[in-house]
Amino acid sequence: MSNKFNYTKAPKAKFRVLIVNSSGNSTKTTTGRGFVKQRMQEPTYYKVVGTNKKIESDEILVTADRLSSIHQKLMQSTSVIVEVEISAYEQTINKMKEMKGCHNDYDFILVPVINSSLKLIKDSVRTIEKLIEIGVSPNNVRVLFNRASNSDEYFDILTDKLDELKIPYDLRAQVKNYDFYERLDVLNIKYNDVTENKLREDSEQVERLRNKLSLDIHTHRASQAYFIEAVTAQRAALDSKKNHDEVFNMLFGISA
Repeated sequence: MSNKFNYTKAPKAKFRVLIVNSSGNSTKTTTGRGFVKQRMQEPTYYKVVGTNKKIESDEILVTADRLSSIHQKLMQSTSVIVEVEISAYEQTINKMKEMKGCHNDYDFILVPVINSSLKLIKDSVRTIEKLIEIGVSPNNVRVLFNRASNSDEYFDILTDKLDELKIPYDLRAQVKNYDFYERLDVLNIKYNDVTENKLREDSEQVERLRNKLSLDIHTHRASQAYFIEAVTAQRAALDSKKNHDEVFNMLFGISA
């Protein structure tokens, strides 16, 4: 059985979402930075971490003991992603218990799940149970089903629990390919700039470089390698766009 979403209209791609799962291999970061972020209007991206880190990134790193500072910003903002690292999961849940009602600062709680092992499914079930226990409304929980295998055996365990808790879900809400988001970042290509025209131009550049005699062979090879990578990543992005847009709409009721 599948509970049906009651979609509510929201401003296109502007909302506040918490991405969380106590499992360490559930694609939280890839889901947040790629699939979700690329379909929102200039979101602020917070990552709740276990210990202070200093990294070059557009993410704002905050430890769980400073969660209240994030929520002060949440109450003033309309486009925010908060991702919880596994190392900060327990602390974050405990802090949310102390900050009574803070879960209402989010429009959605997104739980990415992968069916690669029974343990990961059980971790995901416990995460969802904990969210409901601290007061999150079942209607605000969203589950992203990622498949490492074609078997539904493990997902059956999860969906039985979702039915019991009356949490809406759609088993079609699964993203089939993530890798290209990170590859585009490395290549300094913005996802929104990927079009059929750009792909054609870069493909033509590969062809020109293949046929070009260059005195500077090292520069030539480096340039050719870049454009080959760019074409490969853009092909994957364009091939997956329709699927990703449809899943985004399934989860959030918003056209990407």
